[in-house]
Amino acid sequence: MKNEPFRALMTAACISFLSLAATAQNEQPPGASPEMLAELKYYPHKILLETKRDGNWEIYRINADGSNPVNLTKTPDVDELYPKASPDGSLICFEVDEGAGEKRARNLYLMDADGRHRRKIADNAREPCWSADGKQIAFLKGEFEKYSLTDFATRGIFMYDVATGQTREHPNKKIKHLYCLNWSADGKWFVAVVHGGMGFSHNIIALEANGDGAFDLHCGGGRPDVSFDGKLIAWGNGDFKVGVADLDLNSSPPKTTNHRNAVESKDPIETYHVDFSPDARYIAFSRGAKLDEKNLHGLLPEFPGVEAPGWNTCIADARNTNRWVQVTFDGKSNKEPDWQFAKSSKGNWFSRLFRR
Repeated sequence: MKNEPFRALMTAACISFLSLAATAQNEQPPGASPEMLAELKYYPHKILLETKRDGNWEIYRINADGSNPVNLTKTPDVDELYPKASPDGSLICFEVDEGAGEKRARNLYLMDADGRHRRKIADNAREPCWSADGKQIAFLKGEFEKYSLTDFATRGIFMYDVATGQTREHPNKKIKHLYCLNWSADGKWFVAVVHGGMGFSHNIIALEANGDGAFDLHCGGGRPDVSFDGKLIAWGNGDFKVGVADLDLNSSPPKTTNHRNAVESKDPIETYHVDFSPDARYIAFSRGAKLDEKNLHGLLPEFPGVEAPGWNTCIADARNTNRWVQVTFDGKSNKEPDWQFAKSSKGNWFSRLFRR
């Protein structure tokens, strides 16, 4: 009984410590704008992301403010990555790393928004994106039959028809070393990064969807995202900034103007994986410390399926500079965010945008 006061004191101290630790885990990093959480709480659209918080890679869905995390895949024997929601939010296309050893492969799958009715749509494929009407999925084929985590190890663009299950190839057979593929709202252009292919070194380019034209958009950096209406482009402006520019795909050649930064970070905290919200009001992005590539055998944390310790998902105001907030906090490789349109949003914005 003599030790009871001491035990009580230690118990109270432990509870206090755990409480402080839990609070610290959810503190916003320096430079963030915590007041954004209040407006994001009522923002209807969701966010999909790849994360390694359950022992392997899974796809999670969270609310815009980071609340209500849901594991959509729940598969301990395979790794799900790179989620891309259909324009109406009803379907999700994603990469799956499955098999072991020489049988390891990265394939493409499709599932309903709630994770049900999962089916494979392409072998040895990656980097999918959707047509504006949600009827087709464009993707890149792996450059080699052997499994590779390198993001630009690709060759060719292919289009999968969701209704028929048929796949056709882009007419330009010289396409290679692309990654981070986007399809313009009018269906006439693809926007992607090319790394050491097609006569380019490392550039963000616009490619004709039905021709051979390929044009440098003069955005220094990589991993672009085109807004739903096709009027804006966001990209990783180097390793430490989120760039935004006006995009004109109707000019000859296509061009970008009015370059600015939505987020400006400092070494060693990197910013990657940008994605516009459906109304282009916000940009989701990944944020975390850069790692010594020697520790990753030449693979970088920004590659899909490569662990990124300490990386979290954040949301930035696309119309300002450095007005952003962190929405995940466990640091378990929370990457590749993608906005998922909520049908319940007021005004049926999606239907108006793509009405022909």
